[in-house]
Amino acid sequence: MTDTDAAEASPEDVTFTLTWLAEDGALSGVLEARNVSQRRVRLSGKPGLTPLDADGQPLDAMAIVTLEMRMPGYVELDPGESARSKIGWAGWDGPAASGIVRVEWPGGQADVPASGPRQPSATGPATNLWSSWFDRVAA
Repeated sequence: MTDTDAAEASPEDVTFTLTWLAEDGALSGVLEARNVSQRRVRLSGKPGLTPLDADGQPLDAMAIVTLEMRMPGYVELDPGESARSKIGWAGWDGPAASGIVRVEWPGGQADVPASGPRQPSATGPATNLWSSWFDRVAA
């Protein structure tokens, strides 16, 4: 790592907010990450999403990862800056979701209470989740 490279964000470096909106039985939304540290940090790749049940255990909801190329494959945030990822959940036909989603990235994971519906009203046939790359929020 050079002096200009930012280290991957740890769970202590970023806070997340997650907002779901109902859309034709599915959920679409936004995951926002905010750098709360005093240093520049990096968020690499697309965030992983895993809904949790009422006991805090992961639901067996599959997240898909699309393979579109993006260079660079990360966003860097100065202290106080934010980035957003568009997210979605196609449907669910399993145990009830708690409204908490585990967000995973190369630097760690965080359990994030979501605002909006706890789970999609659609039951399938698709039940996968997806996320897009983080984009820096304009100041």
